[in-house]
Amino acid sequence: MPVHGMHRLGREALVSEALTHLAANPQASMIELSQSVGVGRTTLYRHFGDREALVGAAALLGARRFGEAVMKARPGEGTGLAALERICAQLFTLPDVLTLLFADNPIITDESFAEAAAESRSGAESSTCAESADAEDDPLEAVIAKGQADGSIDEGVPIGWAAAFVYLTIGSGHLYSVSVGVDDPTARAQSLELTIRAVRKTLASPGG
Repeated sequence: MPVHGMHRLGREALVSEALTHLAANPQASMIELSQSVGVGRTTLYRHFGDREALVGAAALLGARRFGEAVMKARPGEGTGLAALERICAQLFTLPDVLTLLFADNPIITDESFAEAAAESRSGAESSTCAESADAEDDPLEAVIAKGQADGSIDEGVPIGWAAAFVYLTIGSGHLYSVSVGVDDPTARAQSLELTIRAVRKTLASPGG
């Protein structure tokens, strides 16, 4: 990428590039990030002030993408269990986000999600945005409650436990895929299949 990448990409695209490189090297310095993105170090400092601000911007973008993926899975359609399976599939399309979320020292944190949620609420002007704002605080719990109401998810499983199980199972599936090779589409597809199978087997209603 040329040195004038900042002007060509724009700020959000630059943050997106930084997110990708942080997923590969969470400890990357501003010099390393500027080289990876293709802009001068002074450009990064001018736009973000310091590394902490750039990392924070990348974390916020990752939290936004996570929320967008959940909504793209159409959580309000069909059964709750089917919606959970679609959510798993959508989140697996975000390997960089999942890496930064499930790392030993995660860059995307609860604070990132809280900031993204506040941002979404302040901009919720359409019915689509309003739906996102309703579900954003705990979208998995909302889908699980829906599934228990429609009979697709076992009513005997506590909602909070089920949400944590889905979340951690997605993380485990992603980290296994990374250990095998996240760029291997066959391994990635297998990890997703096993993740969905585990969610279905554990949470499906016995009579479903």
